[in-house]
Amino acid sequence: MALPELKVMGNLANHDKTAYTIVTGNADFASDRLAGRKLYGAVKTSTIMRGVITNIDASKALEEPGVRAVVTYEDVPTWSEAIFAWGQEVAGVVADDPFIAERALDLIEVEYEERPGVFDPDEAMASGAPLTGIRPDSNIRLATDLTRGDPDGALAAAPVQLETTFDYSTTYQHATLEPHQSVAWWVGDQVYIWAPSQHVFGMKNGIVNALGMPANKVHVYTHFTGCGHGDKTGTNTGEVSAIMSKKVNGAPVNLVKTRKSNILTHSRQFSIKSQIKWGATQDGKILAVDAKFFGNGGRNANAPIGNCHFGLRTTYTIPDARFQVTIISTNSPLTGYWRCVNDPPGAVNYDSALYKLAAHLDMDPYELIMTNLRPNDAPDLDPPNRVWGGIAVKEMFEWLHQETGYASKWHKPGTKTLPDGRLHGIAITGHRDSHGSVNGASRGMMVTMTPDGTCFVNVGGARGCEGGPTVCCHIVAETLGMKYEDVNLGEWGDTDTSIDSGIQAGSGFTGGAGSASVGAATEMREKLFARAITKAGFREIEGIKVEDLYAENSEVIYRPDPTKKLTYRQVMAGTPPTAASGNGWSSSLRSKSVGGVPQGEVCNSNGNACTAAEVAVDPDTGAVEVLGLWNAVDTGRTVFKRGTIKEMSTGCELQIWQALFAGDVYDKTSGALIGSQYTDSMYFTPKDIIGENLHVQDFESDDAAGPFGAHGIGEPCVTNYSAIICAIFNATGQWVNLNKGPCTPDKILKSLGKA
Repeated sequence: MALPELKVMGNLANHDKTAYTIVTGNADFASDRLAGRKLYGAVKTSTIMRGVITNIDASKALEEPGVRAVVTYEDVPTWSEAIFAWGQEVAGVVADDPFIAERALDLIEVEYEERPGVFDPDEAMASGAPLTGIRPDSNIRLATDLTRGDPDGALAAAPVQLETTFDYSTTYQHATLEPHQSVAWWVGDQVYIWAPSQHVFGMKNGIVNALGMPANKVHVYTHFTGCGHGDKTGTNTGEVSAIMSKKVNGAPVNLVKTRKSNILTHSRQFSIKSQIKWGATQDGKILAVDAKFFGNGGRNANAPIGNCHFGLRTTYTIPDARFQVTIISTNSPLTGYWRCVNDPPGAVNYDSALYKLAAHLDMDPYELIMTNLRPNDAPDLDPPNRVWGGIAVKEMFEWLHQETGYASKWHKPGTKTLPDGRLHGIAITGHRDSHGSVNGASRGMMVTMTPDGTCFVNVGGARGCEGGPTVCCHIVAETLGMKYEDVNLGEWGDTDTSIDSGIQAGSGFTGGAGSASVGAATEMREKLFARAITKAGFREIEGIKVEDLYAENSEVIYRPDPTKKLTYRQVMAGTPPTAASGNGWSSSLRSKSVGGVPQGEVCNSNGNACTAAEVAVDPDTGAVEVLGLWNAVDTGRTVFKRGTIKEMSTGCELQIWQALFAGDVYDKTSGALIGSQYTDSMYFTPKDIIGENLHVQDFESDDAAGPFGAHGIGEPCVTNYSAIICAIFNATGQWVNLNKGPCTPDKILKSLGKA
């Protein structure tokens, strides 16, 4: 069925509203503020894995020329004398330049009382293990325990039974080019802070709480962030730079963390292992599953691990199932939100388990997947049993199967050698993702129409790297029936002049801030149409009503006679600027019925993605070449076409990085992170990517819950690095033990018995 025609959204010609500042070098990042008029901060980190600070002697540092002040955990509420991981923040220096500040850190003497800790997650779960101190009485917490039907009975009765395991997936820091940084200064009792943030209002709230100040005396700003991937969602050092500034009588202080400090003190992706039992028929119908996941939360007692089962639970029709997720606390660095959070490590666990089941059944994994795939319009099998507003998983799987030539390329694992002697492999994976939802009930937007008939949008969120404010401009233009070039971006990321548009994470900005954009633009349209019927050209029409009008191409048109029209400039003539605001909405079937569920009912709304990978593995060196990667992403409806293509393309690159390069290296005795620089870690470069081997496609499922059918895609774009891991299995016939790291050549050789 043809989708409703959109006039602005999805147009490839529409550009990012702020891109020109990037390419011209005029984008203002936090540290660009107050050049030549500020002091500099630096942070010292702990050198033990577990213990308590007993004394800090900063006298030598304070004697150093150019040092202005020292702060410790006693000054910074978000720091603590209790140490739970190597690399935890313990003190900071304010100095005339960043080099003096860094040197002075070495002059601060910190004494500790060391206590027993545990670094390894399996050791932390063992009976008699030392308590990490992160939770009061245990190192583990059951975060998810969901049972559907009778999994034990169904497993026992199943004709085919298989138990699969997967050791811990890779763990890594976000490693953004722009490290955490902030500039803060005081004017009287008011503090002003610039910092990169994916949620500028959330950052402000965190700083308000940390400093114990009235909200109207805390002013927080973000324009550009040099990437975030979920790591720039908290206070982003803002409260630390504010406290440092207070120490030097309110002078501006720029705290820029070094690469090492950034990687040590901020969150990273967690690793997950699994034990999954399958019950199936010989022809591949899955009857039951008992899926247990275990995630290392590091020193974060509330690490967001509990939803790693989501894709397995929602993508397939499995009548009897159990899903359990255990969070393990260890004395290792903080884990938290990383782009797509639960889904990449969850998927590499359950997709590998699916491929193991297919091999056990002597089946093509694609056929196993399609045999058990949930219908797009089917409700969730678990309470409250809601349908999805829009899903295109089946169509994406079918497209990948066709586009890759999978039918002629697939073979049983370890059975195809290329002419050059390398082993060939191919795999397709995908799922309903736990991100991309439409949840804008707490998000707002402002639109202002100017006397010349153009308008601008004030967005209470940062640009990020994906052009979130540009998405809002597209939706406002579509709602108001305006030319895209007539809708401009006003201020954004400014807590003083905009309404909270929510967090640019969870791929929720399009559905959340986008729905708020519809609300603000709808209110504006009502005001303008009411004004239009009083203007010459319309007021002469007897009985004309607002309902008789529509707008297109920046013109207001009389529906019964489209030759009668006014431009927005004519409608606004002689009137001052007009403002409107709007709030978003929560997920419900707004535009259509799905699966027999009527409009108005609450529904699920998520982004979804499927990926295919074709690889060549050198059996002598273990080197992997990605011959092709196909990334299919369900957008609901595509809003910003250029941004969508960019998101999906860079998603391909990140999937390759996660599978083959990303991984932390630790000294397990001390808990010290060894690889903390780009130069001593396996961060790949553009030379590692062959662009013509990457293929992307957006699929429009027309999500009934979202603004004009759209939902978020930023996180689902990176979710299926499991396709590469499964393709390597198809090539070699052996599963590689990732051992909390990437699939490196030495591990592949070990799986082949050659290491």
